Amino acid sequence: MAAAYASLAATVLLHQDWIEIRSVSNQHKVSNLFKITKLDLGECAAITLAQELQADRLLLDDLAARKEAQRRGLPVIGTVGIVLIAKQFGLIPNVKQVLDDLITKGTRISQQLYKQTLTAAKE
Repeated sequence: MAAAYASLAATVLLHQDWIEIRSVSNQHKVSNLFKITKLDLGECAAITLAQELQADRLLLDDLAARKEAQRRGLPVIGTVGIVLIAKQFGLIPNVKQVLDDLITKGTRISQQLYKQTLTAAKE
């Protein structure tokens, strides 16, 4: 069920006019970053693309990838940060339910981050 929902969500997102599919212009930089850091190739591509685009934010959850992006001066945000922003913009009614759903589906969220996020969301 979760895979079907994710597939449906991906299909819906691809048809939004504010979503752009972009490719890294220099694959050599991705390969070099992979060799240097041993991060996942997708994370290396995301970091490289964010640098090329001078992105305002880079969505990353992997700690090693976040540290590498920050070392390169890229501002990062994680899934939990996106959930908090979604509540602030009134896109979701509460954060707790979304966090609980993420945890149920296998997302690792530390107790400390969970509590801090609920406090920030005033829940």
